[in-house]
Formats: sequence, C-alpha cells, structure tokens
Amino acid sequence: MAWRMVTELVAGLGIGFGVGFGLDTLFGTTPLLMVVFVLFGLAAGVKTMLRTAREIGKAPGQPGDDKGE
Repeated sequence: MAWRMVTELVAGLGIGFGVGFGLDTLFGTTPLLMVVFVLFGLAAGVKTMLRTAREIGKAPGQPGDDKGE
C-alpha cells in the first residue's frame, strides 16, 4: 500500500508538470503555468493519498459481510 500512495503522489506531480510545461511552451509563459499545475498536481496527489489512507484505516466488516467495500 505504501508504494501505491507514493505512486499516486508522483503521478499527480508528473501530470501537473506535463500539463504546465506543455501550456507554457504553447503560450510562452515559462515557468508560470508549470509552477501552478505542479501545485495542482501536488494537491491532487495528496488528496488521493489521504483517500487511500482512509481506505486502509477502515475497520474490517463483520464475518460474512460481503458488501465489497
């Protein structure tokens, strides 16, 4: 699970960097949009990590409880 959380954070940063870099080269605003989208990616990655941590921390269901959660 730890690798999943690290991967989610790095993926958010990478996607934010890619989008920001692409828009910067398109509009010639280097490095403004890259910084903005890296911060958005960081926020998205942290949000996803917190959701994963919540899923890990949930108490297991009762035996025979097949809700699939």
